Amino acid sequence: MCIFPKHSEYQQIEDEIVQTLGNANDVNCTICGYHYNKNKAIVYNILCILFLGIPYVIFNWYPYFQTIKYDKSSLKNADIVLLKDDQGKFQLIPIERRLAFIPHLGHIDIRYFYYQHTQYVYHQVYNFIPLDVFVPPNSLQDILEYSNGLTSTEYKNLLDLYGSNNISIEVKSYWSLFIEEVFNPFYIFQIFSVILWCLDEYVIYAGCVCFLMLLSIATSLYQTRKQSIALHDLVESSNTEEVQVLRPNSIWGHTQVTVDSKELVPGDLLVIPPTGCVMACDAVLLTGNCIVNESVLTGESIPITKTPPQPSSEAYNPLAHKRHTLFSGTHVLQTRYYGGEQVLARVVYTGFSTTKGSLVKSILYPSPIGLKSYKDSFKFLFILFIVATCGMACSLALYIHRQSGVWDTIIRSLDIFTIVIPPALPAAMTVATVYSQNRLKKLGIFCISPQRINICGKIKLACFDKTGTLTNEGLEIYSVVPCENSNFIEPVINLEGIDPKSLLIQAMATCHSITRIDGNLTGDPLDINMFESIKWELEEPGTSESSRYDMLGPTIVKPKRYIDTSELNLPYEIGVIRQFPFSSNQQCMSVICRTLESPQLLVFSKGAPEKVSALCQQTTLPRNFTNRLTEITAQGFRVIALAYKQLPRNFKWKDAQKVERIEIEKDFIFLGLLIMQNTLKPESQPTISILKDANIRTVMITGDNIRTAVAVARDCGMIGLNEDVLLVNVHESVHHNVPPITTERIGPNTEEKNYVFNFDNSNITFAMDGKTWTNLRMHYAYLIPRLLIRTTVFARFQPDQKTQLVVNLQKLDYIVSMVGDGTNDCGALKAAHVGVSLSQAEASVAAPFTSSIENISCILHLILEGRCALVTTFAMIKYMAVYSLIQFTSVLILYINHSLMGDTQFLFIDLIIITTLALTIGKQGPSLSLGNKRPLGSLFSVRNLVPFSLQVLLCVAVQIGAVLYLHTQFWYKPLPAGTEQVVTTWENTVIFCVSCFQYLILALVYSKGKPYRESIFTNIWLLLIALALTCFITWITICPQKDLANFMDLIPRIRGQLYFRVSLMLFPVVHFILSILIEVCFADRFWFQKFLHIVTCKSQPKSKYKQIMQHSDIPELFSN
Repeated sequence: MCIFPKHSEYQQIEDEIVQTLGNANDVNCTICGYHYNKNKAIVYNILCILFLGIPYVIFNWYPYFQTIKYDKSSLKNADIVLLKDDQGKFQLIPIERRLAFIPHLGHIDIRYFYYQHTQYVYHQVYNFIPLDVFVPPNSLQDILEYSNGLTSTEYKNLLDLYGSNNISIEVKSYWSLFIEEVFNPFYIFQIFSVILWCLDEYVIYAGCVCFLMLLSIATSLYQTRKQSIALHDLVESSNTEEVQVLRPNSIWGHTQVTVDSKELVPGDLLVIPPTGCVMACDAVLLTGNCIVNESVLTGESIPITKTPPQPSSEAYNPLAHKRHTLFSGTHVLQTRYYGGEQVLARVVYTGFSTTKGSLVKSILYPSPIGLKSYKDSFKFLFILFIVATCGMACSLALYIHRQSGVWDTIIRSLDIFTIVIPPALPAAMTVATVYSQNRLKKLGIFCISPQRINICGKIKLACFDKTGTLTNEGLEIYSVVPCENSNFIEPVINLEGIDPKSLLIQAMATCHSITRIDGNLTGDPLDINMFESIKWELEEPGTSESSRYDMLGPTIVKPKRYIDTSELNLPYEIGVIRQFPFSSNQQCMSVICRTLESPQLLVFSKGAPEKVSALCQQTTLPRNFTNRLTEITAQGFRVIALAYKQLPRNFKWKDAQKVERIEIEKDFIFLGLLIMQNTLKPESQPTISILKDANIRTVMITGDNIRTAVAVARDCGMIGLNEDVLLVNVHESVHHNVPPITTERIGPNTEEKNYVFNFDNSNITFAMDGKTWTNLRMHYAYLIPRLLIRTTVFARFQPDQKTQLVVNLQKLDYIVSMVGDGTNDCGALKAAHVGVSLSQAEASVAAPFTSSIENISCILHLILEGRCALVTTFAMIKYMAVYSLIQFTSVLILYINHSLMGDTQFLFIDLIIITTLALTIGKQGPSLSLGNKRPLGSLFSVRNLVPFSLQVLLCVAVQIGAVLYLHTQFWYKPLPAGTEQVVTTWENTVIFCVSCFQYLILALVYSKGKPYRESIFTNIWLLLIALALTCFITWITICPQKDLANFMDLIPRIRGQLYFRVSLMLFPVVHFILSILIEVCFADRFWFQKFLHIVTCKSQPKSKYKQIMQHSDIPELFSN
């Protein structure tokens, strides 16, 4: 039996071993079925015992190898699944079994597993699918007809199926966290190193490293547990302890009972209290209206009116029907219902399936973004592993040749591994991100996905919403253009001069979703400005907000000062009986009203001119409607169309409460246009200018009129004054099976209707609307990439179209940022590489970044910090790698010369020099200006590898040169052949002193400032530490006192050797000069980049959008 709706994206498949499924974060994962094999499990356990648990540790790191205990099996018969995510990570998840009641199927035995708090249930046709998909969604009709609540049996069955309504954030014990941390490969490697050093009698060094390792583990445990507790407390703080639900009752029909919010299940009938509440689940509103604050989800603080849906056979969808859904975690401010009835809602999602659960999951399991720096760091580790292997081979050969003892040979060879592979590399990589995140937080920019900070540094294209993002949220009424007898009349600027009883004023007074909270008007800024401009009053039933839900009476609007001259002397008031709220998909809203003196009901509608005009009787529209609309919007005004119609006399109050929206919104009479000014935010134009100068492309994605959007794009500088704008149209035509592409020129010389398109003309940009986008995807998909690279304005785009656009831009290899207010942009904000929601909230489900700087200048801070973090991360990786190679070179040279490095020397290098420098390198802030070049995105690019390799070779050459210089001294006497390795030797002293300077030099070189970071001279801590270390190392190089020299395992000061010690300082000086020259001459140099292009025969760019730009042989795009 197939229980899925036709639109399901899950396809019928055969009985397979492997399946691809989508998890809660829309990431494709692959699962493979396995069946338990008792014999293999016994062999596995024996191996673990024989090898002291080492196989268990390794298999814990690599779950894929644990499958040796199992046989591959079909998913139908599997006991366990091996899951592989997009990042190539594996996880073994056991399959559980239980008897459960499934709506429409009854009691059945289900097999399921949990992954990232999502329950996947086995279906005989579709294999494993999410429980929400397994249970088919109810139609709106079914939801609305459900009025008595769940019986005790139904409730128990659903509780068994869905579990408790609990977003549980596990706060693990310190012991559990300790075990997980200790089994991290890097800590295992450090434990191995400590054991090795103890065997090699480096006891003091091993003890210090062990202490620091324990301190690091303790710090990590504290921070991890602290973050878990903070998230746990955040989730719990918005939980409601008790709620009211309805249960069936044979006497009264139903009974209201109080239950714990954690006991709610899908299907429960929830009573929304009149004083409001914080929603404990996702629920569809069945009766009454609710005013809701959804800032926790969207970042938008303006309350939204929620209304019940219309009866329909359409399957419920939380995104499509969000205007009828009360989302978990949101705050219901006020409820309203007429006739003494309760405000009811039906629970549809609980626990992690709710919108609040999605927010928590997005924090717990951020979407993978494939960071190159992270992958490159492991490539570096692999290279270092190869170097370590070669070094170990050299060490083995050397000690075997010397006929050293077996134990000594093994210890010295293994010691190479502990030197070459830096266990602190992962921690060092996070330093830059931590510093950047803290700086952003001080600016009021919060981040729930810190790894995306580095991506900010590679942004190539910035997308912006218009209203509330580029322009101010508030709209000022400029004028109205009334329509009389199907003709526009002169615009009216002073609205007080219009008769309050005119239909146009009535429409402005009633057609809105304004309410009063704490005595203040609350609602959409457009609605509030429109209402306040006509100087009317709004009265809601009841004496207080908390009593409105049970009062019989509509919302009343009336003029503030109006004297009725009629004989009846009745007050002039209009009651709003029914409201059909605005939605992005509908692009309009309507209300059913009645004036006190009239028995007949009226319908008023307002919305996008294109939408409202389509709903009007065409004979009521002025002939020049399109031309006048074009003329107004081209000036940057926002235009709202108004219309009305009278309902039949027999259409009564009860009919108004039941009628469907589609039956009301048709055959309107056009009333006129409301013209509003939407001024640019003062920061918009300068920010766009800076982005364009930085070679970052900017585009606008808005739901507003396309000509208004183009005008705003010109005002803010997205479109240059000398640029021509071509409006691309692909609209359905009865004369063509495939709609033709036409163009219209917007701006100067618009009389040229048909424009000869020349792709080579860089002064041409495109604009398109949502309808054109849909038709392009349907009929001209092959042209989309070529159009996207030249389109600046995307207008009349619905939320899902915004998401589609962002995804298509990413396919062209753009690194895309999206800035919006979070209301209709959630999908696009989450799809973008860098999504920024302008909001006062510290975190929202809308985007990885939330900015309390409520203008687009926040994107500049993100890009600057991103570039700084990316460059610093690469610098840290290179520094840690070169530090390991310097020490590796030092140890090999000393091995060859029968010497070793001392305990104190290792401590001084690792703890005093490296630790302090590594912590301070990342403290440099971002550059104050945004350059036109982005930093390199790959550590393994030739432009990075060549300077790095030269730096390593220089380090090796300087150390070898210093030792050779030592050997030329007349007083130098080498150790006799066969001498056991000694710590305090001249080779040791020279190598130690020179290498210490090298660590310091490379730290300074990799801390260069421009063009992406502040000058090194702003990093006071680094300079002070570098100065102190320079003085100390110079002291122990030139004239170390005897006690200090003995402590540091160095040759003390001896007469006749001062000249050598002073001249030895030339090596670090020359190294410093050459090291700076390498960075100055090679890194980030245009000539070097061109040279590499010639050497590597690079004929075309890698990015797809650049490749498209290079080709001008484009087929004819437009027909006249």
